[in-house]
Amino acid sequence: MIEFEKPLPLEEYKRQFYAGQHQTEYNICRFCADKVQFARNWLEKNVPGINLDNPQNIVDRIGYYKIYDREPIKQDWSDKITALEMLRADGLDELIIEPDFVDRNYLTEHNYEWHLSKNKNYILRCNHGSGWNMKFRKEDSFNPEYLIRKTHEWCNLNYAYISGYEWQYEAIKPGIIIQPDLGELLNWEFWCENGEIVNICRAIKLKKNLMQYLSWYDRNGNPPEWYIGTKPLNFKVMFNKEREILNRMIPYVEHLCKGFKFVRVDLYSINNEVKFSEMTFTPCAGRLELKWVKDEC
Repeated sequence: MIEFEKPLPLEEYKRQFYAGQHQTEYNICRFCADKVQFARNWLEKNVPGINLDNPQNIVDRIGYYKIYDREPIKQDWSDKITALEMLRADGLDELIIEPDFVDRNYLTEHNYEWHLSKNKNYILRCNHGSGWNMKFRKEDSFNPEYLIRKTHEWCNLNYAYISGYEWQYEAIKPGIIIQPDLGELLNWEFWCENGEIVNICRAIKLKKNLMQYLSWYDRNGNPPEWYIGTKPLNFKVMFNKEREILNRMIPYVEHLCKGFKFVRVDLYSINNEVKFSEMTFTPCAGRLELKWVKDEC
């Protein structure tokens, strides 16, 4: 049986925190009285030049929305389990990569077997944050201990306190989704403001929490006015096949982004089918570097 260290009771942990122990950024955010001010201070420290009082550009506005836009439905779409339920309720089952296992409980030795096929690749995701995922292969020799310990660690953290207070994650009950691992997928990111697509990025994940941006476009597949990233833009012409995919994705995106001040809708194209990835309200927790195309020419 896998044993875990018993955590301190919350009140004792808080007492130690106020006595000077456990002084991590996570705990400072977790226990601070004014989380709005904490979020402002965090963004001003991590995004030099950000203007939260009079937002001038997309980065300023994403930062502002991170702190002040408390639209309740953002919490539902930030929860990866609830997001699947909302897609089904909206009649968008065709967008779902069907999971093999979904549960709002800790992973244990008693439920790790699930109903998964042997000799098949899977990806486990926690529903209450970003980057908490792990690939594995179910085989006769598979030992679940590391997987169980890691997911136990993730489920004991509140993602809201990790990067400058992302309030939409705070009330999510942790859970686990296991889906087939479909390999390195091309991610279509639709950056949307006030229900309109303002930019499109195609990217691939290099490793956990690290994306490589391949190309940026406006909503028509043409060169954009701005892009996010540290490297100079290398604009690539969108081929007809890609435009066909884009044209099939746009109606879904316009439906999903409706009513939000800002959201990034992420989709995949898999075997010529459009599939849902996630909705992101503060990409990179707001730590974004804006580039204007005209300044790069």
